Amino acid sequence: MPLDRRSFIAGSSATAAGLALSANAPLPARRGSLADVEHVVILMQENRSFDHYFGTMRGVRGFGDPRPVELPDGRPVWAQRQLAKDGGETIWPFHLDTRSTAANCIDSLDHSWKGSQERWKNWDAWMPAKGPFSMGYLTRADLPYYYALADAFTICDAYHASIFGPTGPNRLFLFSGTSGLGAGHEGIYNVDNAGCDDNPGADMAKDDPAFAGLPWTPYAARLSAAGISWRVYQEYDNYSDNPLGYFPQFRNLDRLSQSYARARAWVPGSTPQNADSSGARYLIDAFAADVAADRLPQVSWIVAPFHMCEHPDAPPAYGEVLTAGLVAALAANPEVWRKTVLILNYDENDGFFDHMMPPIPATVPGLGASTVGLGGESYKGVPVGLGPRVPLVIVSPWTRGGWVDSELFDHSSVLRFLETRFGVAEPNITPWRRAVCGNLVSAFDFDVSEAERRDTRWLADLPAVSGYIAESDERCRLPAPTIGTSASVPAQEAGSRPARGLPYDLDVACRWSPDGMLSLRFVNRGQTGAVFMAHGAAEDGSARYYTVGAGAVLEDRWPIAPGQPYRLAVTGPDGFYRELAGIGPEIRIECQASYDRAHRAVVIALTNSGSDSCAAVLRPTRAAAGEARQVILSTGRSEHAFPLGEGHRWYDLVITAPGHDGFRRRLAGRLDGHLPDVSEPMIDA
Repeated sequence: MPLDRRSFIAGSSATAAGLALSANAPLPARRGSLADVEHVVILMQENRSFDHYFGTMRGVRGFGDPRPVELPDGRPVWAQRQLAKDGGETIWPFHLDTRSTAANCIDSLDHSWKGSQERWKNWDAWMPAKGPFSMGYLTRADLPYYYALADAFTICDAYHASIFGPTGPNRLFLFSGTSGLGAGHEGIYNVDNAGCDDNPGADMAKDDPAFAGLPWTPYAARLSAAGISWRVYQEYDNYSDNPLGYFPQFRNLDRLSQSYARARAWVPGSTPQNADSSGARYLIDAFAADVAADRLPQVSWIVAPFHMCEHPDAPPAYGEVLTAGLVAALAANPEVWRKTVLILNYDENDGFFDHMMPPIPATVPGLGASTVGLGGESYKGVPVGLGPRVPLVIVSPWTRGGWVDSELFDHSSVLRFLETRFGVAEPNITPWRRAVCGNLVSAFDFDVSEAERRDTRWLADLPAVSGYIAESDERCRLPAPTIGTSASVPAQEAGSRPARGLPYDLDVACRWSPDGMLSLRFVNRGQTGAVFMAHGAAEDGSARYYTVGAGAVLEDRWPIAPGQPYRLAVTGPDGFYRELAGIGPEIRIECQASYDRAHRAVVIALTNSGSDSCAAVLRPTRAAAGEARQVILSTGRSEHAFPLGEGHRWYDLVITAPGHDGFRRRLAGRLDGHLPDVSEPMIDA
């Protein structure tokens, strides 16, 4: 059921009160811990972006994002322009209606390696590179099971593919923490699918003796060495989605060996003859049998057959049926459900648009700076970093409640969750990813009773999927979808959702030097690294990237000539935003935001470093209460408090200066972000 802001506030008051106890009050004893997780099941599906699937879902950073990237020519990021040969028309996101068209079985788009950072520096290459169907999106009506699953559990809206490229390298990140560069190997498979067997997860006879295997260690081999049980569940025709066959440890195996059974075997009943007709029945049956007998391994990878993996043109409805079968199998045995985590993620975005520019490491001059080592994050001079956002839903007794988690994650985060739980390290993950990508733990609340962990009544609230495949097959015979003609951003579902506390505490301080240099000081007081993206920082208007480790500070300067207009927008994780614009340096107002906990107010500190007094207007948006106010700023510092809106700790204020038309400052984000909250109220404004 959708959760509006009023219902959330009423329903979560007791939890919020407990989490907001003063430092002097004793905290209640927790009823569980990460050690309660005994099984982790990982289902990685194929080729869908976050906006494409969940951009319209309430309470996530989707189409209602109040501060989207602006393209260099002033267009919003949603307005993507086609090639001149196609008329140069602008394509906005448009609905792929699966009820009246064959949008369920749309063809795949280009999803090759990005090629160059230069091409993607402004995030406006979607039409030339991917084509107009890139902008197509689905809604709750098209994905009823997945929306209901996210409403029942936890969705992560800052989970990115590990690389802006295809399936192969992204799945290697999931199975080994790198596509090779993090292990010091530059060669095949770093950024593309070329160079290995066509289908290593299917038949051992396909192991080409001319290919010795990838020269680093997969995580499954590390689990074996540590005595942690694991298994890959797969049917025939797995679309090369099980990369363990690329590694020497799992090639040319004895079919009767345990290694073959864990890593390469098909589930019982699966054969080439029924590959297109089983509907993943054998996979679900094998998984369900192990759940019923309480013999799940500690780590399971589920590799879907092609027709169930959601890779276009495999219909999303087929994937919903597979996911629903796995979820129902877990719920059927509460003794197993009470100790299991199911992670549903997607390897890459195909060519589908997502509006959030991914953080990348500044591995080349002029791209920014970092306080964190960047080894293993450059391919032939191109920064690797993260790819576009993709969906992640975490299903478990500890993630119930329809939460959103906005911590930055990628596929290496799944391995880091396994590291944290089972104590088996993955050295292939680069220092940069370890610094800026979390380990998924923030998505969990382990203060859950035994009765709550065994409770599986939530299953009745999920849609029945028994007719999905037949219905999808029928709809795929409908007319092909056409390119939309909308010229606006799609509406996002109204309402909020509870938001997890995150390890961020960020700030950007600006100041003018006497010689007219604008200096930005990127401050990270949080518990994890963060990437600040300074949009419009380069001469061509593109972004620069500043990676600041936990507890670190980084500074950069820009020359602003007298009378020269400037505009910078600095974004960071969890909605952090600072905008600076003006005619520089006409007036010298420096701004910072802090939290007055006693009065639940955001405090804006304004420092006038010029020689003359000036006027300023502070105007709160819906995120903060109070009326706009005009103040006269004498030389020096003054503070101005605005009460936050009811039931949240989000702020968003705009500062202008009468008589200085170009001057503008905007400060937005979340205060005390380490505590649970509600999703940003401006999203559905």
